[in-house]
Amino acid sequence: MKKLVVCSIILFITASCATRLITPAVEGNVYDINNNPLTEVKVCLNDECKVTNEEGYFVFKMKVKKEFAMIGGEAPAVIYNLRISKKMYNDTIIYYKNLYGGSNIDQEIKYKSIILKSNN
Repeated sequence: MKKLVVCSIILFITASCATRLITPAVEGNVYDINNNPLTEVKVCLNDECKVTNEEGYFVFKMKVKKEFAMIGGEAPAVIYNLRISKKMYNDTIIYYKNLYGGSNIDQEIKYKSIILKSNN
């Protein structure tokens, strides 16, 4: 009987642990208006910043957290800001909001071409 109670408690605890998405995997390419890749562009996903490579490419890895989920609990919303900036170009900000995305840990966001316009 004691074994059954211990096994039941362990099963309940492990079944109640859930992985929640904080930010999805985000990748993309940044170009100018002539479709030339832009290098050294600062791309920030919330507070984490990266710089594009010679092909204008950037990538952010997915961030998740483990939490204790109660029966009937909902996954949190996934919300982020993607800020793209480079000297001599207008800044671009992409706002993303998915109210039901916190349980979708396989989510990937791909921006195939983000165009920055020169501020001259």
